[in-house]
Amino acid sequence: MKIKPEMVDYIRTMVKGDHEANDRIEAELDAEGWDNFSTLLGAVFYYAVHRRLNAKATAGEIILFVAEMRAAAPSGSQIDPTAAEELVRAALDPSIDISLEPQMVGRTQGLAILHILSSPDVTNQELETLLGRAVDASNQA
Repeated sequence: MKIKPEMVDYIRTMVKGDHEANDRIEAELDAEGWDNFSTLLGAVFYYAVHRRLNAKATAGEIILFVAEMRAAAPSGSQIDPTAAEELVRAALDPSIDISLEPQMVGRTQGLAILHILSSPDVTNQELETLLGRAVDASNQA
């Protein structure tokens, strides 16, 4: 499966807060199609979570992360904290099965990506490396 470069640009502009470019790319993707975007979003989420937490993260660390993410989220971006914690746990331990609504998964992944990767301690090079790894993983899926 081939990930469109515009999808990577969409995530990059979202993380960087370039709303004008993000809106333009979103309109292009609306016209062309979002095929395989959920795969890319899932891969970016996986690598972002692993950047922030390690596989041995405690339940308390995951709860704290989700609380921080929800507190930093734009108003109106409500997510279920229990579902978000489950999704983060599943990213850290792929043997965990989840049964969440796709809309909740996408919303949670987007907020987590934004929260982790828009942090001032994430350099442009780190962002590009992470996005490249996510594209590689998505193209192999």
